[in-house]
Amino acid sequence: MVHCMPNGNPTKSPSKSFTLIELLIVVAIVGILAAIAVPNFLNAQIRAKISRANADLRTMELAILQYTVDANDIPPHSHELNQNCWLTTPVAYLNGFLTDPFQQIPNAKELFATELQYPKAQYHWDPYDIRYHPSLTPVYFDASVNRDFGLRKQASGVVFGMGPALKYKGQSTVEWQPFDPSNGLYSLGMLRRYVPGRPKVNFPLP
Repeated sequence: MVHCMPNGNPTKSPSKSFTLIELLIVVAIVGILAAIAVPNFLNAQIRAKISRANADLRTMELAILQYTVDANDIPPHSHELNQNCWLTTPVAYLNGFLTDPFQQIPNAKELFATELQYPKAQYHWDPYDIRYHPSLTPVYFDASVNRDFGLRKQASGVVFGMGPALKYKGQSTVEWQPFDPSNGLYSLGMLRRYVPGRPKVNFPLP
């Protein structure tokens, strides 16, 4: 915009553009806000996955209990892609397979111990039954080895999925522990539910 001075000479109005310092300050503020917002967003996603997984595991537990009542036996154990088909056909205790949100990443399979690299995109049903696990011994139920093992004495099996840490070494190891968010959102531990019942073993439980 051009103004005329009293003497008739035109002059330009002062510039309204940002200075370099002002731009740097704005960029720094945006960076700080992003550094705060992005982790909070990612943590909210993790919490949502945890809530979904816990709800799914509860649904599977109820389906297994109903199957047990109807069949007078627990569902079979399988490592196949359709490992939970016993709960969908011929009677639909579940409307479809439930998949673990923490395993929907390309390298999920690689995060299991070598001997456990089988398809596990679904939540896995592991019965405490010597028909499927002849290697079961009293140590698997001994709370002095792992206090969580003692819970197995009142369970027909367990349904589980990977937790946020995405680590699994097997149920017979000391790493088998429940996920506890009070230890940190990404702490070690599995998301799981013990299905009420009794193990089918041929030895006295400790």
